[in-house]
Amino acid sequence: MSRYWFLNPRTLLPIMTAFLLVIAVACGSSDTDTVAPAAKAPAAKAPAAKAPAAAAKAPAAKATAVPSGAVPTAVPARVTSAQATQAPVVATSGQYGGVARMSAYADTKDWDPRGSSSLSSIQAVSQLYNQLVQMDTADTSQIVCDLCDSWEITNGGETFTFKIRDGIKWIDGDDLTAEDIHYSMLRYGDLDGPTGRSGLWRNYVLEAKNGGVNLIDDNTIEFNLQFASGAFMRFLAVDYVKTLPKKALEIGLDLNQAETIIDNQLGSGPFVLDEYQRGNFYKVSKNENYFKDGRPFFDGIDHFIITDTGTLLAQFKAGQLDMSNGGFTNLAPTQAFELEKDTGGDYRPEAVSPSADWGLMMNIKKAPFNDARVREAIQLAIDYQQWNDLVFDNTSGVGCPLMGMAHSFEECNTWPGLRPKDGPGGADDVARAKALMAEAGYPDGFKTRYDVRQVGTYPDQCTVVKENLKSVLGIDGEMTTYPSAAGYAFFGTSRSPDSDGDWELACQGEGQVVLDVDGIMGGVYLKGATRNYTDWENAEVNAWFDAQKQEPDPAKRVEINKEMETFLFTQQDNHWVTLGWGILQWIIGPDIRGFNAPETVQTHFKHEDLWLDR
Repeated sequence: MSRYWFLNPRTLLPIMTAFLLVIAVACGSSDTDTVAPAAKAPAAKAPAAKAPAAAAKAPAAKATAVPSGAVPTAVPARVTSAQATQAPVVATSGQYGGVARMSAYADTKDWDPRGSSSLSSIQAVSQLYNQLVQMDTADTSQIVCDLCDSWEITNGGETFTFKIRDGIKWIDGDDLTAEDIHYSMLRYGDLDGPTGRSGLWRNYVLEAKNGGVNLIDDNTIEFNLQFASGAFMRFLAVDYVKTLPKKALEIGLDLNQAETIIDNQLGSGPFVLDEYQRGNFYKVSKNENYFKDGRPFFDGIDHFIITDTGTLLAQFKAGQLDMSNGGFTNLAPTQAFELEKDTGGDYRPEAVSPSADWGLMMNIKKAPFNDARVREAIQLAIDYQQWNDLVFDNTSGVGCPLMGMAHSFEECNTWPGLRPKDGPGGADDVARAKALMAEAGYPDGFKTRYDVRQVGTYPDQCTVVKENLKSVLGIDGEMTTYPSAAGYAFFGTSRSPDSDGDWELACQGEGQVVLDVDGIMGGVYLKGATRNYTDWENAEVNAWFDAQKQEPDPAKRVEINKEMETFLFTQQDNHWVTLGWGILQWIIGPDIRGFNAPETVQTHFKHEDLWLDR
């Protein structure tokens, strides 16, 4: 049992179940009968037929803030005109001045968010640019305007029209207009380009260049959806969907280089990039001409890239850091809680929702991982309770592929492989795993390799998995670690259709962009997904995804997702073993004010509403 009872899975399960039940009651009743994983995948439901286009557009609904929540459905009614205010809910006053000192868990991989899948990158980029809409920094469940002044919803919930604020300037003094936003959205919405996290919203709109995103005038931009969806706005509001300067992109400036940004003074955000030393730090200063009156409060921020946990803890304890610049810090939960204890509560961990999808990636382009029997044996052999205990002090949620938003954590905990090895059925799971290996032609196991980014708990996670597979199945191999950006590049060697890639097994996480099944799918299970490095694709999974994302009835959507989750769990066709769902934590120091924990680890990196009380 965890010493931190409030993060123990036994505590989390009823809390999350009750929360989802409240949502389901609000949106419609839900069937909660247990559905055990089947040995054979159920037939995929065909996507719902699209309703005929309305003869006339429905009256416009003046939009306000959109609650995003951990909602198990994308319901058009979630986008309404009677929620709160259009403007962000921010503190009316704060203390100006001072340079904040923040830790960064890894070096920055990308300075251009197009196609980016790197949390370490958006932590750096976000403070330099703005978005059309963003998650509010006070009421973090709300979506509010950033570059826009208002929006309205018409055509039965399928058309979103945004009015852009007047007087927005790029750092060089030129106007930022809807033309810049339109150009950026076309880049992110390009179906031939990488999806990354900046392009996840394109799953909901018509093809961007063919009416999905339209420039109406210098102050108006329009999105036309394939179907009414509340999920669309949540994906549009993540920090990756930044507006970049059209003029810079058109003349071929490489905005993926920090030097380009510094030399050309690019950006519109609350801070300006001044200096970047690869592997060491990046520093920003206040944008004195920022279009939001009274923001930001800091004179600047110094971000120190600290990958060694011992050094990080020492820096916090010595008061050399004010906070981490995100929820991924390289600290295990136990280390974060011990830091709070050792500093008398001066440094506190602020938990983000349990939405980090920890997984074992398998390169299915390589034998023997292209054999479903081997994949199933691996899934059955891992001791998930030991993994959770040794790495996360029993704070992680059970390894349901869809994070408890289809089958509950409680249901998944009874499934073969996920159930405790020392409990009912555990010995049967081990025996089944060995039989599958023998059937596949590997009765004594085989040699493989583990490649891991040297950040966070990834090496520790893979160490446990490696020992499990060696002792149970005879699968043995060396583990190699890489700096963060190098690891991403290494995994990317399998992206090309004509390349198998250079890796075999790897432990990796996918921090959810939004708390919705669609976020999990866009992160792991769709072609081009953030962590789908082999570009694995399955027609049945695609059909389930399309059907559930269009289903407005919460109960029906859950049932579709249960079918999809059952199939993914069987490993008949998959590339990812879900190890568990983790809680990530920002470390906040005694002088920081204005911080409110976001819903997911992928937002709130502009830091424009924070200030120093010293």
